Amino acid sequence: MPVSIDVLLRLPPRIFGTIRWKKSIGKPPGDLCSAFEIKVEEHTATEFRDAGGGVYLPEPGTGIFKSVPESVSCWTRAEEENYYSIGFQVSGLHFNMPFDGYYKITPVLKGSWPSSIFAIGYRVVDPPSIRFYLKEDDRVQSGEFEVRLRSWFLGRLK
Repeated sequence: MPVSIDVLLRLPPRIFGTIRWKKSIGKPPGDLCSAFEIKVEEHTATEFRDAGGGVYLPEPGTGIFKSVPESVSCWTRAEEENYYSIGFQVSGLHFNMPFDGYYKITPVLKGSWPSSIFAIGYRVVDPPSIRFYLKEDDRVQSGEFEVRLRSWFLGRLK
């Protein structure tokens, strides 16, 4: 059943995402979500005060990063032919204030991944983070990350 525009416009702001990686990179034992910490930070909008003479200075305590704790839910997605993946949702958000307000999502590898590949390289998340600007007319957004293998000397392997 299709969702109406009215229903979409009433949805609270949220961010969906996926993290995927080739099966050849390996996977940690147990729940795949335990292999990542998904950090959510809000960059608050910078507020300015009139310092006189046409000079405006940033208000202290604005335009800073704040952690958004306990806002992420995670699940293991169905395996693709050559990939593992997880999905996540960030909720409890609000619309960002212009000009420099946004959310930043940064997945961090954790857990006990298999170590056999470390002789030739190391794992990285690409891109390292994504910025999201939530607005009334763009309230639900998504982003994709991929775990890649980098060579100690040559750059990207897989």
